[in-house]
Amino acid sequence: MNQEELERLVNKSDRQLFINDLNTGFGLSQVEAEALYDRITLFNRDYYNSSRGPGQLTKTVVALGEPAGKPIKYCRMVSVNLTILHDEDIEIRQKYGIAAERRDKELRLCDEAIDQGGVLTQEDLAILLGTSLSTIKRDDAYLMKQGVSLPTRGMVEDIGRGVSHKTKAVELYLKNYTLSEIARKMAHSPSSVNRYLEDFLVVAFLHRESYPLLTIRKITKLSERLIKEYISLIERAESEGYKDRLNQLLDPFKINEPLKKTLVEGAQ
Repeated sequence: MNQEELERLVNKSDRQLFINDLNTGFGLSQVEAEALYDRITLFNRDYYNSSRGPGQLTKTVVALGEPAGKPIKYCRMVSVNLTILHDEDIEIRQKYGIAAERRDKELRLCDEAIDQGGVLTQEDLAILLGTSLSTIKRDDAYLMKQGVSLPTRGMVEDIGRGVSHKTKAVELYLKNYTLSEIARKMAHSPSSVNRYLEDFLVVAFLHRESYPLLTIRKITKLSERLIKEYISLIERAESEGYKDRLNQLLDPFKINEPLKKTLVEGAQ
């Protein structure tokens, strides 16, 4: 796919069509239109989380916690909303190629399913992404070499969740990799890596302030699983030689009373 074709895909995305409408119909600048779109998207995520968003579909999958060897027809099932198309997919394809885009989607779909109490199989991923089971297996092997687990049903139920790609990205940043280096190494968009880092820093700040897990979850809107991974990374950072980097990142939070008040009010 050439540059012109990629640009056409960007311009036809739900996000860009909405932004164009705000530009032409309401006279908003590009920056204002993008900010308003992102604000509406966050509002819908926080208050209408059960509804499908743009680019999503609903799929019935095996519930998290069902043993890996149990036949699917006897397993408890749940419905989950999965993001098949995301604006960042095009950016990743443009920078790193189709295989990288597919692997990023696999990680995102597995994460979304787990966050909603379900778990995908490798066969589910093959069907959702219109590819072969052997391709998914090759992607899984590739990701394992990068130190990241693809949390499909067999992985999660047999040996546990493993390290998520979000935690891996943050760990690389704590080890002094730049955002662009991490994005290139993990074939993610820089905006995704930056978002992981921002979420991690809020968790780190709240954890150091001795907020309980339930409160951190309510404030950040992150899953309990990811928060626990981030807390484990904080403890590891303090014992494995990159505590200084963590402290440096948390410096802006030192004058924390106004921030604490804002975060607590946001959780109420």
